[in-house]
Amino acid sequence: MPKSRMGIFTFVLLAFWLVIIRLRVASPALLFFLYLVATILSIIPAIYYVLKLSRGIRNRLLWKIRRRLILAHIFIGAIPVFLVISIFWFSALLFYYQLSVYLISNQIGIHATQIHSFNLSLREGLQEMMVGNVSPRPEALKEELDADAKYLLGAYPSASIILSFQDPTKNRIVTYINQSSDARSPNGYTIPRWLADREFSGLVIDDTQSYAQKPRLFIKSFVTSDIRPDFQFSLEVSVPFDHYFLGRLKAALGQDFWLAAHVERAGLMLQNSDLVPENIIDTTYEPERAQKPAGSPWSIALFPTLWSTGMETSSATSNVLLVELSTSKLMQNLFRSENTVGTRILGVLETIVVFFLIVEIASMIIGILLTKSITNAVHSLDRGTEFIKRGDFSHRIVVRSDDQLGALAASFNQMTEYVQDLVKERVQKERLERELEIAKEVQERLFPDSAPKMDGLDLAGICLPARTVSGDYYDFLPLGMDELGLALGDICGKGISAALLMTNLQATLRSNVLNLRKHDGTTGDNNVAALVEKLNHQIYSYTAANKFASFFYALYNEPQQTLTYCNAGHNPPLYFENGSVRRLAVGGTVVGIFDDSKYDQETICLKSGDLLVAYTDGIVECVNEYGEEFGENRLIQLVRENRHLSAEGMRDLIVQQVSSWSFADEREDDMTMIIAKIMGSDERQRNREG
Repeated sequence: MPKSRMGIFTFVLLAFWLVIIRLRVASPALLFFLYLVATILSIIPAIYYVLKLSRGIRNRLLWKIRRRLILAHIFIGAIPVFLVISIFWFSALLFYYQLSVYLISNQIGIHATQIHSFNLSLREGLQEMMVGNVSPRPEALKEELDADAKYLLGAYPSASIILSFQDPTKNRIVTYINQSSDARSPNGYTIPRWLADREFSGLVIDDTQSYAQKPRLFIKSFVTSDIRPDFQFSLEVSVPFDHYFLGRLKAALGQDFWLAAHVERAGLMLQNSDLVPENIIDTTYEPERAQKPAGSPWSIALFPTLWSTGMETSSATSNVLLVELSTSKLMQNLFRSENTVGTRILGVLETIVVFFLIVEIASMIIGILLTKSITNAVHSLDRGTEFIKRGDFSHRIVVRSDDQLGALAASFNQMTEYVQDLVKERVQKERLERELEIAKEVQERLFPDSAPKMDGLDLAGICLPARTVSGDYYDFLPLGMDELGLALGDICGKGISAALLMTNLQATLRSNVLNLRKHDGTTGDNNVAALVEKLNHQIYSYTAANKFASFFYALYNEPQQTLTYCNAGHNPPLYFENGSVRRLAVGGTVVGIFDDSKYDQETICLKSGDLLVAYTDGIVECVNEYGEEFGENRLIQLVRENRHLSAEGMRDLIVQQVSSWSFADEREDDMTMIIAKIMGSDERQRNREG
């Protein structure tokens, strides 16, 4: 059951309708009265629910600001502009059409007046020959007509002149067509009865015997003599609507024309499908044959006079003049500098444009005023964000409405309580991300992808950073076919600064190695200490006083089977030979502390089976759960017991043992080492075959 009053009323009304439908009443008047009452009562809930539905739709539609602004701009901007453009377009279309009709009719009237004036001058010339009592000879009339016709034919080459008179000598009607006209037979020529003795000038459709099969459109002028009743004659001048005449209209108006007959549905805009090619009479495009126009041309009915009856044609029988729909050509012809009418029309158009701009500006002002009421609510949110930008997180927005804006204001107030913590977390996260990116770049450029292949030397290297950023460095520097540089370093400090210093150390080392070998006359073995001294000077120059690095560099000479090294304060690498081990400690202090540090070097003669293990402190200083370090002695014992392994096998074994020794999930320091093993003849042979 409905609970509201209108719901109860609607429920009762529906029950009343059901009763009326099922009720059988003998009196039709009573049944009609009940239907009328029910219909009137149904209007009340119908209006109520329509209003309620529209209110619900409006609230749902306008709850979002974006929809409000869209609707506001549609009503204050798009609809007025659309209406103005539509009115202007339809007005311009009608103006364009009416102007075209006027200009074409005016041009046709000008030509008709010129033709009629020439016909009158012909009549005057022939009547001057009749002054006196002597009747002129027919031959003289023909000669006079041919002489004067040259002026007309110069302007209208396709014109024809027909002279008809009573020959007094033979007592019969003589008809003469000038020699330059088209081949028309004078036999059977008759003057329409409706003309009688009056003059005529205008458009006609010649449907007489000469054009009975295909009537043609002409501009005709007809006059009769008016001075001698005993010698009457008539002159008929006909200029056809052919391609030449249409070309003159085109030259005057700048438009292309077609002449068509029997056009159905002739109206303002004529569809191309309404034209039949056989009905195209003449065109300004091709004089030899008719051509169907492209697009939708204008259609202008001419309503000429039927020459046989003198009656004006109807819209169904009239010839239609088709005009090319080209606004640019018409405007180009209209607004010529010598055309004062065109200048005035241009002024009217400018006035319309100014009026349009004024209307548009007014619409924009109205739109601004209407949207201001909507954006006031947004202003409070914007003002609140300004407080947040200044760091004042205590500001709260007053919630004034129960809609999307109100919900947004409440969410804003809740958001400000967590913004400060989120800002701190975001700053820290961005800093860590930047460090990770830098560390990633350092790691990608710092370490070699793989150990170079040497004929008598088995190499392996590894760097396991404790965290994303590594402070250790190792490198292999191939120096031709027979020499190889081995570098191992440990940068003082942690984090990004250590990684950047490591990158500079690598770049400086590689540059110095190439420069010393290129410009120094000494051998590569004598360049090791000089190389470290130069590296120390450069590191000292571009780093702070508390930044330094322990560094070990060795040069392996394969033909001489020697290893020349210099240890700059680094953990002494372990050199194993014949079961004994020695520490390679010859060199000097760490690089980067003193500018004038001097370094020594030592050369070791290598033998088959010798093994070099260079490492950083992360290997030997790794501690177990009791705080006991892995230590150098355990490393020496591990290497001695497994000297038969390859360089890679030894590397993997050391990493495994050290990792097992450590109890922490994360290493406290980076683990980096280089393993170099002198191969015997059998191993070299297998290496070559492999």
